Amino acid sequence: MSIQITLEAKKAFIGWFLDRHQLKRRESMWILNYLLNHDIVLNKVHFVEDVEKTPRGMMMSTVGMENDPFLFYKDGKVFTDPEQAFHEVRLNWREDMYLELIFRDPWKTEQYLAILEDNPYYKWNDQVSPELSIEVDHALEKLLLIDQKDKLLDRIDQALETGDKANFIALSSQLKDLEKDLTEKQKKPNL
Repeated sequence: MSIQITLEAKKAFIGWFLDRHQLKRRESMWILNYLLNHDIVLNKVHFVEDVEKTPRGMMMSTVGMENDPFLFYKDGKVFTDPEQAFHEVRLNWREDMYLELIFRDPWKTEQYLAILEDNPYYKWNDQVSPELSIEVDHALEKLLLIDQKDKLLDRIDQALETGDKANFIALSSQLKDLEKDLTEKQKKPNL
């Protein structure tokens, strides 16, 4: 399920971005201002990463970053002329446009994270290594066991408080088995 980013959120982000960052090409700023002032076009813009994987996208870089200043991707071809890209955006405003802005520490910026969408042409989770996936699975299993242990300890405390000896013995036995499983999980290497 994809989350729909509101027009207001996109406008707020572009305004925030233009106030705080200097783009390498002034034409990039013009394009962002155009988008800011044309709701119908901005509605078709999606802020993503790995824009080069999309059928129609733009990458704009800020001063201080090592990336190219501006790249426009259209059907597998790469263009460097922002004016050409601007005319493409203006003339084909009904088509989805994917935009990637390259600036320092984007993942530490809540404004950026608020408008970032998953790239439908390049899913980040398709790039997770099998080793990392196994490591995450092990960590989740361990967390589940720890959670189960905490709940079991609460139930044991409750059995002690109410004087329910039979339940206390049964729960203590379950706790022993759970702690054994937890010890085995901790011994397994995470690859």
